[in-house]
Amino acid sequence: MIRGLYTAASGMLASMRRMELVTNNLANAQTTGFKQDRAALSTFDEMMILQDGSVAPPGRHAELGELGMGAVAEEPMIDFTQGSLQQTDRVLDMALEGPGFFTVQAQDGSRYTRDGAFTRDATGRPTTGEGHLVLGVDGNPIQVPPGELTARADGTLAVDGQEIGRLAIVEFTAEQPLKKVGSNQFVARIEGDAPRAATETAVRQGAIEASNVDMAGAQMTMMELQRAYQAAQRLIQYQDEMVGRAVNEIARPTS
Repeated sequence: MIRGLYTAASGMLASMRRMELVTNNLANAQTTGFKQDRAALSTFDEMMILQDGSVAPPGRHAELGELGMGAVAEEPMIDFTQGSLQQTDRVLDMALEGPGFFTVQAQDGSRYTRDGAFTRDATGRPTTGEGHLVLGVDGNPIQVPPGELTARADGTLAVDGQEIGRLAIVEFTAEQPLKKVGSNQFVARIEGDAPRAATETAVRQGAIEASNVDMAGAQMTMMELQRAYQAAQRLIQYQDEMVGRAVNEIARPTS
């Protein structure tokens, strides 16, 4: 019975963790370039149930089977599927079509983002909404002089037809996992994992990439998690009643 309490409680905790992820996804459904998180569950180590040795060979136990010990929410996985491209016709809006990332400069080093809704600072340098400078392939912030800005598919920027630099668009392999670090940005999960120059990504000027959150799917998942949480609550109440009966009735001394 106590094991049943642990199993139900672990299910409630797992549902709560998954609900946090779904809620965060929905909160960022309108965030440019946002990549949703997907929850994964795993079970605690299973416990082997053994039969009493009286019905097994001397000194040995017969195996009856395995008993699960509940579920636990693992670290979320980032879904990097392409979001839809939305045309804005704004000169500084840049969308990426493909697996690449823009490179921006943060206080603790380079970071990577899919959010191409750029603005300019007082000196004409493109920045993210949080004020992080957009880097070029030379590792320095891009400087945009006055004039008509155009961006080619490979990230090359030109003003009035004169090239001024190229955006540092990079890609990571499947063996180089990323992690979120806030501000809609990513870094390599494994220190020292360096990205490569993008070869399968194109820049689309005058557009932004929408969030890849599946609104309908997220809302359905929320309802399923609510039902799972309520079911685990009822199971805990039932287990509590069973423990109470064991204490008050089964263990009552006979006169």
